[in-house]
Amino acid sequence: MSLALTERFGAAIERVRTYDRPLLIIAAILITAGILFSMATSPAATARIRIEEAFYFAARQSAYAALGVFVMLAAAQLDPRQLRRTAVIIAAIALPLCLLASIFGPETKGAQRWFDLGPVSLQPSELLKPAIVVVWAWMLGEAMRAPRFPGRLVAIGLYLICAAVLMSQPDIGQTALLALVLGPMLILSGLALRWVLGGAVFAGAAAWAIYSFYPHARERIDAFLSDGEPGYQVGRALDAIAAGGVFGRGPGEGVIKRSLPDAHADFVFAVAAEEFGLLASLGVIFVFGALAFRGLSRASRLNDPFEQMAAAGLVTLLVAQAAIHIAVNLSLLPAKGMTLPFISFGGSSMVGSALALGFCLSLLRDRPGAYLYPGRRRE
Repeated sequence: MSLALTERFGAAIERVRTYDRPLLIIAAILITAGILFSMATSPAATARIRIEEAFYFAARQSAYAALGVFVMLAAAQLDPRQLRRTAVIIAAIALPLCLLASIFGPETKGAQRWFDLGPVSLQPSELLKPAIVVVWAWMLGEAMRAPRFPGRLVAIGLYLICAAVLMSQPDIGQTALLALVLGPMLILSGLALRWVLGGAVFAGAAAWAIYSFYPHARERIDAFLSDGEPGYQVGRALDAIAAGGVFGRGPGEGVIKRSLPDAHADFVFAVAAEEFGLLASLGVIFVFGALAFRGLSRASRLNDPFEQMAAAGLVTLLVAQAAIHIAVNLSLLPAKGMTLPFISFGGSSMVGSALALGFCLSLLRDRPGAYLYPGRRRE
């Protein structure tokens, strides 16, 4: 018994040595930045909701970060077969939970997306995202191997089911984010041009329907397209970014965060810009750019279609979510609550992001026969 455990532990350590080191460094930077920025935003956020402990959110974010590291490293230990099975199980649990949340979850700002579990809350859609991306990749990879297998139709059907459930909450942002991930995956899998054009028409029709039938979405889009001032939150976020200048006011010295709702979550990029300046903001963008470059370049050299699709899709998921968060903070997109992976406050967001990056680490490990150019695996 003890010998078997020792052997398994030794095998796990050997797999750790095959992890992609640049991705590990990127993860460490983002998680550390999340803790640092939560320390900057926590006093203002706790004062707004009358919590006496000034660093309440910072302490929780640190605990979530520890959990995220555990989840990431555990997911990175999986081999491709275990990864597929794990993703199917998570998706099969998270999707019904999303539906139950839309029915029984507490209503917050007109949406029902969470379960209140006492001291913590659970947003199952954050766990659904990385899992469903892996399932899509599995279906698309099988379609690439066997053209008669309807993997693309299965992936599209799964997306429509997810979209219907998410829109029942409603969660327009997550629905759009998943579409932004699935679209490139379908194109890379060899989807015919007529279907690509059909998908573009469908996306346009869906956008029109959302604008027509969801008043809160229409209000945000109208505010974004108008020539007047942006909405309150986006306006305050722009003020914070402008006030930070090049070097920032200094850690804890930001003032606009005190009047900016969700400064610790949906607008953490703006708070970071006010306190740490333009250089720190560009640093965050650079790190996510490095994640995109490293992840996609490694994924492009994988031999297996499933592994290639899954790794590329997961990297796209993280980077696209970060891009939406930053674009909203800069008033480049209509206001939408979207967390910044690893940095915004939130346990569900942290675990979901860690799961996505852990899956990536699993797929991008140095393994015999995994890469097209085995002699160039280390860069």
